[in-house]
Amino acid sequence: MLVSRRKKQLLALLCLQEIDEEQALIHHHLSKKSKQTHTIFQARESEGFFSILIEKHLWEDQTKFREFFRLSWDQFNYVLNLIEDDITSNPTNKIKKPISPAEKLAVTLR
Repeated sequence: MLVSRRKKQLLALLCLQEIDEEQALIHHHLSKKSKQTHTIFQARESEGFFSILIEKHLWEDQTKFREFFRLSWDQFNYVLNLIEDDITSNPTNKIKKPISPAEKLAVTLR
């Protein structure tokens, strides 16, 4: 039990680090006083790493999914369920559609 608890704590720390980095990037972007959203961010849902590679290709191919993440799809979902509440971001006025917990975990594992 101690090992699985440590793994859960490690994953939570990795995800929190990812959130801190995301917030630093957001702060840097907002400090430029740029009110326009760059097209790269506007197309993230349809053209981004997660939507194209993960959702369209790896979700369907269990072998490639395991090669890419070094976890099976079931293991990925198990880890996601453990930490999802800790890494979920709520929409704000500045960030209308925050990065999903699954996408955060995918980036962290990769």
